[in-house]
Amino acid sequence: MSTWVIFQLFAMATMPAAFDMARSRGRSTYLWLNAAMIFGPFALLALLILGERHASKTSPTSN
Repeated sequence: MSTWVIFQLFAMATMPAAFDMARSRGRSTYLWLNAAMIFGPFALLALLILGERHASKTSPTSN
């Protein structure tokens, strides 16, 4: 089997993990599913490095 096919199969296997990690970190699940499909385990590494998404400082406060 060629290396490319093996990488694509592995990338598809990382997609559920990317979905769960993105959802738990408050990030776009659609974007990270696509990133995992293209970049495979490197998307998971990026999610680990980025960590939790923080609230925007420009969002209005509720008083």
